[in-house]
Amino acid sequence: MKSLFGFLAALSLALLIAAVTVKAPAGSDEAPPTAFSSGRAMADVRRIGQVPHPTGSPENRQVRDALIRRMQDLGLDVTTQRADALYSRWPGFVGGGRIENLIGVLPGSDPTIPAIVLMSHYDSAVGSPGAADDAAGVAASLETVRALLAEDAPRRRDLIVLITDGEEQGLLGADAFFSQHSMRNRVGAVVNLEARGAAGRAVMFETGRNNGAMMGLYARAVSEPSTTSLAAFLYSILPNDTDFSHPRDLGIGGFNLAFIDAPFHYHSASSTPNTLDQGSLQHLGSQALDLTRALLSEEALPEPRPNAVFSDVFGLFTLVYPAWVGWILVAVSGLVLAGLIVRSSPRGETIRVAGVGLAAGPVIAAVCGGLGYGLLRLTGSPTDFVMNRPLLGRLEVLEVALIAACIAGTVLVGRLMLRSRPGLYRPHEAPALGLLGFGWLLAVALQAFAPEAAIVVAWPTLVGALGLLAARRLGGWAWPVAVALGVIGAAWSLGVIHGVFLGVGATMPFAPAALSVLVVLALAPMLADAVRSRSTVTVGLIALTVAVALGVWLRMAPAGTPEHPAPTQVFYVVDPAGGAARIVAPPLMRDSWTQGVLTSQGGQIVDGDIPALGASGWQSAQAAPVEATSPRFHISTLPDGRYRIAAADLSARELRLTIQSDGPISDISIMGRAVASPDPGESFTLRWADPSHGLALTLRAPPGARLHWAAFHDGWPGNAPPLPRRDLELMPFGASDSLVVIGQAPLRPPG
Repeated sequence: MKSLFGFLAALSLALLIAAVTVKAPAGSDEAPPTAFSSGRAMADVRRIGQVPHPTGSPENRQVRDALIRRMQDLGLDVTTQRADALYSRWPGFVGGGRIENLIGVLPGSDPTIPAIVLMSHYDSAVGSPGAADDAAGVAASLETVRALLAEDAPRRRDLIVLITDGEEQGLLGADAFFSQHSMRNRVGAVVNLEARGAAGRAVMFETGRNNGAMMGLYARAVSEPSTTSLAAFLYSILPNDTDFSHPRDLGIGGFNLAFIDAPFHYHSASSTPNTLDQGSLQHLGSQALDLTRALLSEEALPEPRPNAVFSDVFGLFTLVYPAWVGWILVAVSGLVLAGLIVRSSPRGETIRVAGVGLAAGPVIAAVCGGLGYGLLRLTGSPTDFVMNRPLLGRLEVLEVALIAACIAGTVLVGRLMLRSRPGLYRPHEAPALGLLGFGWLLAVALQAFAPEAAIVVAWPTLVGALGLLAARRLGGWAWPVAVALGVIGAAWSLGVIHGVFLGVGATMPFAPAALSVLVVLALAPMLADAVRSRSTVTVGLIALTVAVALGVWLRMAPAGTPEHPAPTQVFYVVDPAGGAARIVAPPLMRDSWTQGVLTSQGGQIVDGDIPALGASGWQSAQAAPVEATSPRFHISTLPDGRYRIAAADLSARELRLTIQSDGPISDISIMGRAVASPDPGESFTLRWADPSHGLALTLRAPPGARLHWAAFHDGWPGNAPPLPRRDLELMPFGASDSLVVIGQAPLRPPG
């Protein structure tokens, strides 16, 4: 195995192991009554996830009524919670609306102790049937309840099955429950079920703060784990949220699970029961059942303890340890590397060559990251959430291209920097020592500042160091042991990198590409020997050619296919006060179908801002006015000088309000609840779902401020020329094909 071929063979084996272990388990159509069955759960997915059903729509009310009957049939004591809810993701933007949560209670033997919440949401994103997000979570919750009821074992705690509304509008149902419902004070732990794709293993990616004891329970309870503390750490610093954010911020622990592969279907019209991977549903539900069963039977729920470091190992078990144990790993790998240097010969030359190897680590990471960035630019794919759908539909091709690019970057940099002069006793050892020295320094830095993330560097470094030690000490068994250690370490690292790729690969492929250095650390003993081959440059150039060819193919391939249609968005925008109408589309949509719709009534396409729609640079063309009802607004001045804006006669599914002002907008209150103000000179936007019950907003704004509104009605206006048929390669996305009624008014006292 001391050759370039041996290194590539070991890497190929690691890739194969990783590919097998990151796949979701097979679905289960038949299972014992006390086990989770994705086949049984799919009946609920089909019941919920057939058509789009966003909050405020008639379809969502139909799903609500069907779920109430389903929960009652299971034997749950079902109540509903109707409330006005708010959630502000950042100052200047608020989501809100009237929601209706579904709450079912499965009693335990002791109603006086903290209860467990099993949470999912039944609303879908606008324009998406939501079979994965989150019909899968709802179905998994219901199948979990069925399995629990089939058991003879007693349950100590009450189970609260919380199926929220308005999650897609801004976590509204969770806000309403955890801020207003009387049961909120009884909650001891939460298991939340989500999806951001339609396939893959369900990853436990968030546990809340001080998760040490909670992760111990996860390790004991879950038979098919999938988790890393790196995922939890990254999620904690990203601006992302789920319903679990509300209990987490209240200090309530628990588990947040989701599958994220096949992200093309996320919030897409293609998210139907037919595109949902039944194995992903099985993995989500089996973990939910394991965790819920364990929490319900616990004598005492896990107490807050310092965050643990953890990872599943190929889905077989979960490794969990306190953060301080990471220093032991660092110390062991450091001692091994130091001992190898001390016993090297000649020592001075070894240290010199190792110094070059030390520098090779960051160079490999930078080169691979740069190649990843260049590959994204080569594909020509935008990073826009909607417009990068064509790339998301071919994500596996991009991943193969990234792998080829990283192989090229690794072996070419290795050829340049990891060769040692003839005459060293073990010519592969000195450059490998330096490369692992880089890993050791990185592990020390992460252990000091982000110990939850240090695991992904500390273990590959330790594996590489032990591989070097084995190569020196085990005689004839040296390389077989070193190769075995390297393959296992590389396969585990590849699984971690794959998770990062699914999370950010379509928008930031340089991140998982740079992480390929983790694989290099595990295989360092082999790489340092392999790059001595004269064929290294040839292999590197071939791999680079493959990466470039795949990038060019991704750029030249049709934007849409029947399996992965390209997104389109068009709106019929009417201003009743001005007697004008326009057909409007986002600026990046230049496909022939969209352009044909825009010009279908003879208008010329122009670009411009439409403040009521909350974005800039819309492309639009004149259209015939159609009959549309505009919401009525009453603007008054309160005694303290604030404006009060009251809306009534609202038949729309969603109302969007934007306040524009050159001066500061402050003292904002929505339905009596205060929200954060935008920065001075910035606009304020409110998205309100199901406004049929009215809406009241108060704020302070300087003279010259203006109110812009947009009322969204699902469906193309019936008295307008119909939309042309889309080919199978196209699909509507989001609120496309909607009638939008807009208007504006100055903020000033009446009269």
